[in-house]
Amino acid sequence: MIIINDDQFFCSHFMPLFARVFDEQSCRVYVVSRNSGYRSVIEQAGFCFIPVSVRRGMGDVWHNLLFYLQLIRLYAVYRPQVVLLISLKIIVFGSMAAYFFPALRVLNYFSGLGHVFLLPERHWMRKAIHRLLWLIGRRKHNWYLFETPDDQQLIHRIINTSRDHHVVMWGLGVPLEEFFFTSLPDQQPLVILFPARIISTKGLFELHELARCFQQEWQGKVKFLLAGKLDRYNPAYIHPTQLQALLIPGYVEWLGYVQDMAACYAKADMVILLSYREGIPRVLMEACAAGRPIITFDVPGCRECVKEGENGFLIPFGDIAGLHEKINVLITHPELRLAMGRASRQLAEERFDILQSAARWRTLLDKHIGG
Repeated sequence: MIIINDDQFFCSHFMPLFARVFDEQSCRVYVVSRNSGYRSVIEQAGFCFIPVSVRRGMGDVWHNLLFYLQLIRLYAVYRPQVVLLISLKIIVFGSMAAYFFPALRVLNYFSGLGHVFLLPERHWMRKAIHRLLWLIGRRKHNWYLFETPDDQQLIHRIINTSRDHHVVMWGLGVPLEEFFFTSLPDQQPLVILFPARIISTKGLFELHELARCFQQEWQGKVKFLLAGKLDRYNPAYIHPTQLQALLIPGYVEWLGYVQDMAACYAKADMVILLSYREGIPRVLMEACAAGRPIITFDVPGCRECVKEGENGFLIPFGDIAGLHEKINVLITHPELRLAMGRASRQLAEERFDILQSAARWRTLLDKHIGG
């Protein structure tokens, strides 16, 4: 049983992987999520879909209580062998519900630590989450899955459980046949792609500051394209009126939600992401697979996708001058863009092939399901 708070998120991030993990397997897999219109897509892929009253973000007391009771009922009725909980809120509710079923094996997947772990440690919300995670850590049949060693170390300090129950999965991977290597376009102005949801913690305000500070130097030479959807359920939500204030016609433009990201990377000369913290971001794995040089902050998750000076540049967090310098290096050296693009593809083949990720998941699940 896979429990996740958003059916679209499951389709975009997890379904390509789990369709391969469970291909030709005899077990039945339930996907438990809110139904926002992707139920038929999930069922056509061979999964059984169960809708629940889960809301992203903090939610209200009534919906949170209803969701918690629904989970207890689902565990009792369907009696799954293994439950996979994805994202922090689901981990808290799903593991607390599992206390009523001591033998149930629960895999807690930290796909990214989210907004809470960007708050100061003394903040009441972060202290509350720390306490809940510590309590979850006392449950015997809980395991903890992470995308990066940084996340593993942080959560281990909180829950203080045996490292035998910790596994670093190194991201979900990307299908290399879908995000294939393409040559860099011959175009002016150069396109710098910013693929991310429209929330502040992805670095939208830092991008605006960068573009505005050097507009006189860059306009006509480069164009920044934002590709991503608004996310009103995220605490770092940027309102459409705020977004409009960050755009500059002909220079910084928003494409909205892009369905065909492979084509989007093919039209870009480089990719930039200024997140505050990530798991291993899918967009940077895709950018590597497409053969694009990457510029990103040197923060957990993002640093896993860049070999400094080989396929891109890691910039100290918040260093606008450093971003300006390295973007100029790529603008003025087309041969370096080509070399870094080839190095990105090689890195994707070494680290981010979805088939390698599927093999790691099969090995993990074999231990818990038994073949």
